[in-house]
Amino acid sequence: NDAAFAASRARSLGRAGRSRLAVAAHLAAHGVAKETAPAALPDDPAAELGAAVLLARRRRIGPFRRTEGDAELRRRELGMLARAGFPQPVAETALDMPPEDAEALVLRLRNP
Repeated sequence: NDAAFAASRARSLGRAGRSRLAVAAHLAAHGVAKETAPAALPDDPAAELGAAVLLARRRRIGPFRRTEGDAELRRRELGMLARAGFPQPVAETALDMPPEDAEALVLRLRNP
């Protein structure tokens, strides 16, 4: 069942820090029909922000960075999130989150 596969894969990839755009590309690469894929993709902006924060945590950027950053580092981090398929407003919000809020969001996403 393509719909069940698409929904399961979309949830899994979202929890792994993949953007909506990356999930759509993954589903297309695995032969999911263009009509089936949009129904499986999360339409919640909070889900996209959560995925961006999960990626930031995995890459140790933004609120998870251990050292102080400068404008050049921020530009590079925005580039990382953009290349992963996140829109600029989502990437900026994820990078600007206080570390405590970002960690709380990660915990909520990992333990629904």
